Amino acid sequence: MLRLLKSSTAIAVCLGACVASTAFADEAVWAGASQDSTPVQAEPTTKAKSGKAKKKADKQTEASAVTDPDVAEVVVTGSRIRRSRPGVTVVNSDLLTTRGAGRLDDTLSALPQVAPMLGEKGSNDPRLGPARINLRRLGTGRTLTLLNGERMSNDVYVIPGTLVERVDILTGGASAVYGSDAIAGVINFIVKKRFNGLVIDSEVSTQESTNDDPFYENLLAEDGYPQPKKVVWGGEQTYTTIAGGRNLAGGKGNISLFAGFRHSEPMKFSMFDHTACPLYMNEQPVPSGVLQNDKWSCGFTEYNPYSWFGVAGGNYTNAKDGSRTWREFDEKDTVRTAQNDYLQRETKTVNAGGFFTYNLTDRITFDSSLLTTGYEQRGQNAQAVSFYVDGAEVPCDNPLLGAQQANLLCGADAGVAGKTGTLYAAIWRPDYTNQYNIKAYDVRASAHLSGRMSSALNFDLSVQRSRRTEKYLGTDIFDWWATKDLYKKALDVVNVNGVATCRSVVDGTDPNCVPLDAFSSNGPNPDVWKYVTLTGGSRVVTEQFVATGAINGTLEDQGIRSPWAKDGVGYAVVVEHRWNRAAEEGSGAYAWWSRYDNSDSVNELGGELDVPVIQDVPYIKQLSVSGGFRLSDYKSIKDPLKTWKMEVNYIIVPGLGFHASVNRAIRQGVLERLQQASPYSGTFRDYCAPPGAGSNLERYTYEQCASSGMTQAQYDALSNSKACDTNGYCPVLYRPGGNPNLQPETSDSTTIGLAFQPKFLPDFNLTLDYYDINVEGAFNWVRTGIVADQCFNQHVDFYCSLIKRDPTTGTVTEINAMYQNSGFVRNKGYDLSMNYYIRNLKIGDRALGTLGLAYNGSFLTGYDQAFAPGAPVYSCLGYFGFYCDAPWPEYRHYASASWGMPWKGRVTLAWRYASSTTNSKLAPKAPLASAPSWNNTDSYPLIAKLPASSYFDLALNYPITKDVELRFNIQNLMDKNPPKVGYADAGSGAWFNTYPQLYDAFGRTIRVGVRAKIW
Repeated sequence: MLRLLKSSTAIAVCLGACVASTAFADEAVWAGASQDSTPVQAEPTTKAKSGKAKKKADKQTEASAVTDPDVAEVVVTGSRIRRSRPGVTVVNSDLLTTRGAGRLDDTLSALPQVAPMLGEKGSNDPRLGPARINLRRLGTGRTLTLLNGERMSNDVYVIPGTLVERVDILTGGASAVYGSDAIAGVINFIVKKRFNGLVIDSEVSTQESTNDDPFYENLLAEDGYPQPKKVVWGGEQTYTTIAGGRNLAGGKGNISLFAGFRHSEPMKFSMFDHTACPLYMNEQPVPSGVLQNDKWSCGFTEYNPYSWFGVAGGNYTNAKDGSRTWREFDEKDTVRTAQNDYLQRETKTVNAGGFFTYNLTDRITFDSSLLTTGYEQRGQNAQAVSFYVDGAEVPCDNPLLGAQQANLLCGADAGVAGKTGTLYAAIWRPDYTNQYNIKAYDVRASAHLSGRMSSALNFDLSVQRSRRTEKYLGTDIFDWWATKDLYKKALDVVNVNGVATCRSVVDGTDPNCVPLDAFSSNGPNPDVWKYVTLTGGSRVVTEQFVATGAINGTLEDQGIRSPWAKDGVGYAVVVEHRWNRAAEEGSGAYAWWSRYDNSDSVNELGGELDVPVIQDVPYIKQLSVSGGFRLSDYKSIKDPLKTWKMEVNYIIVPGLGFHASVNRAIRQGVLERLQQASPYSGTFRDYCAPPGAGSNLERYTYEQCASSGMTQAQYDALSNSKACDTNGYCPVLYRPGGNPNLQPETSDSTTIGLAFQPKFLPDFNLTLDYYDINVEGAFNWVRTGIVADQCFNQHVDFYCSLIKRDPTTGTVTEINAMYQNSGFVRNKGYDLSMNYYIRNLKIGDRALGTLGLAYNGSFLTGYDQAFAPGAPVYSCLGYFGFYCDAPWPEYRHYASASWGMPWKGRVTLAWRYASSTTNSKLAPKAPLASAPSWNNTDSYPLIAKLPASSYFDLALNYPITKDVELRFNIQNLMDKNPPKVGYADAGSGAWFNTYPQLYDAFGRTIRVGVRAKIW
């Protein structure tokens, strides 16, 4: 902190020089009326509602919030100067209730500025348990999440949706105001804190779909898979929140409490025709051996109930009659099973907490909060894969072998003690599933003292402490690397007094071993599965403490203002301390994970200035500049980090204005630095090592390998190595994990905006914003699959530096897969928002109520990423698949028309749209372009393009009484199926044969809710 205090003079000088926008300051560029009708709009976050809007808001508030106007908290997103209001996209409570208060992740995913979230959908990967917000698809770690202006965990499951009044979305860097992580932008959830009454909000939803797609019906029948029901219902979700409070001391204080519960039923792949089997592109070899990828087929959920055995070059299977004999392996024995993985995990969530507010004087307010959340998700991963035995030495006198089997395995040594035969086997377990359990506990407490020292000086003091624990437990885990030795022990069986017994039990090396009886169609014996499968878990704890002190105000009383402006200079000064801790440990099957418990802290000093330069002259209603600067002194970094912002705001006339800003932001890694390495064994494609005997591959010459840093001596020493297989893959140790030497990311972002609300059409507003966010030194986990190609073929020094060779033998011993400051990522585009409110909708003389029209569109003009310095740049705009993962549509929008009926109630029709995308293999040039090989055309005619998608949602909000409102909505009204992508053919990112992040994969969502004020 001493270094920061010494730098305070420099800060003051810089603040005077840094200039930027107050984003339309006190002038209301947007119509207050539009706020009544549009669920999504861009407007200053602190703009006051019009009189009509205020009356309507009061009427819709079930339990009125009681605040003292002299001490009411003002939450401004993007600045600590209360009058400084950057252009912010505001999501009000109308959209939340229209789409479902219990699913904030679903609501936010509809917005084009937010990358759609998987939430409870998708794989059983524990990292997908939370619903983390990803602004501009720049990564969840680059989105700063706030609750009432204070830091919180990036997980919307911890937020009680019913209490949310609005959500502010700020695009671009904001580290000068908030510190680390605000690179892509800021999401600020503003929740109600004061109630004087009791309100209950409850809703229930279900999925419904008609399975009538002839493509899937024919394919399932052709490949022998069971057909799903014609009409399917499932995935029910229930959500209930009770919130209430009482005023104290004649309204000077208030205490409010809430509790909520949400439950989601699981859904299986087999419920829907488009997910009933994993889609794969079947090879149609023309010429022979070359994959054309031009025919769909179902696969990888089949099994052979009689197992497969490889013995002495032959392929065998168990006899069907249960006898201990083998017969020739027959593909006709294959059984296809429904895919019973979970599409949607079962989830139980409990939220509870409270708020206490008290006006200590007419100028000073104390408030505190305690928020707790616990949720549990249960997943299921059906396994159709075989338990593979790789070259087990089976005793020739194994009592579980039949005579014919022993003869085939051992020949003349059949039945002879001490002799063994080599056995390869694939053994299937019908109805085998891995079970996964994900739990999270989140506790957050805060205390806040704020007030007014004078009419032009305000202060804020706050402390907050949070702790989050995530637990993951998997049972019945099949991990070939971890369990292969168990199978070999279970097959090494001897006769002990007429009882088949593992040799490892007899000699005491493994008293838990259970013999594996796989040699008849009646086996394997059920008790063996507990021995050859694993249970494992992990526990991650993150903690944060934040203490903040800030003052803000204006200087007009001191006469510090521009001679051409009536308002004085606005300012804010902030001092902040943050402490972060991260700890992790594995158990059971995951005990190999490194255990660590590390922490880091930062002291920060920052400030902002807002200077109205010219006001109230012709064609310059207001011209103002503002700026901010922040020094961050991290315990783990030698020199303080500097972030800043510069903005300019120009309002030509009321209703027409421009603003522009430039921001330097940072992200200091927490888990990326504090984690420790967790090495594991694997294989690596070493082009410089000789491939296994019989391979068609050729070893690279020394001249080709020299660029990787390999010496001639190492190359020569490696010549006689026989460690690699016929595909050129060699054993290696991978070392992923955190990197203590990781440097902070830095980003430069530019935003330019226009706001228009004409006097001749006061209930119409339009905003147009351009953004350009460029992140340098981006954190990236090393993509081990591309290290070899990028080093040996593309000659990228960064990737070659990750390969460690034995100095004597030349063997690759280790791949450094830790987080690195590798390359850059850049995202740029335009946002367009339009809102129009018709207060008196008429046909002739007949009044038809009101009509609100809202449009929120995003035009992406560029997305570029390089995974390492000097590496190829991946430009994924308009593409999907492979290196680009999920689609990158150039255009998305959310538009709605809301009809306020003349009697009462409101009907809303919404339209979600995403433009088409092209398979990245069709890109005109490398590195995305197709790269045919001797055995694959690397072309994908079945998924050359994903069409544009449109989804329509219908909602009804109807007040039954002044205290009770009923709501009903249907999402994906037309039950539109998602486009076909395949299960894994397009690389990572695809689940359910499609991309469920972007496309609705569950048919219709039908939801009914009610909100009632009890007293």
